[in-house]
Amino acid sequence: MSGAAALDALARRLLPAGHGCAVLPLTAEPAPLLPEEAGAIARAVPKRRREFALGRMALRAAIRQAGHDLPADRPIPARSDRRPDLPPGIRASLSHGGDYCIAIAAPPGGASVGVDLEPCGRALPEGLAETIMPFRLKGAGDALLAFCAKEAMFKAQYPLTGRMLDFRAVPVVIDALRFRACMGDRLIGGRWGQAAGYWLALSLWRG
Repeated sequence: MSGAAALDALARRLLPAGHGCAVLPLTAEPAPLLPEEAGAIARAVPKRRREFALGRMALRAAIRQAGHDLPADRPIPARSDRRPDLPPGIRASLSHGGDYCIAIAAPPGGASVGVDLEPCGRALPEGLAETIMPFRLKGAGDALLAFCAKEAMFKAQYPLTGRMLDFRAVPVVIDALRFRACMGDRLIGGRWGQAAGYWLALSLWRG
């Protein structure tokens, strides 16, 4: 099984029924961007343009799988905060990590979603471990898994709250396959797994 197939299979095990998922290797050939999309990254380096195009391919595939009608000529440009500018009523999330990109999408009426993908062997940038404290691991995992989980939770809550989270203010507990955290007086959490040398974390939140 290829790395992309293994990550796709893991994501589908972690997601509730009805959600869409697409995983693409960054070596894949991207489809042409729509003019508004291309304009958003016209000044980017070729590597960034390729990643952007593959991310849009993954988003469209996941959104279709989740049961949404997204016209082929409807662009998905980037917002000022770098999130994909999705049509109203579509909740989806995108992550690039290592050699892959992954997109997940909720079905109509579903919760806000967040996904993060991190290579297990990636060294944390200096000082990052301190910024993602506190976290508690009940079993397997490391600081990078905690970062992955917090990134997924951030992406799930941000479309609903617009809140830029200080990771140090969100203590997370990571159990076997699940994680949970307090965000002020609200609970948020998700599920995680490991495949093809990557940590994958998914979070769903209704606010």
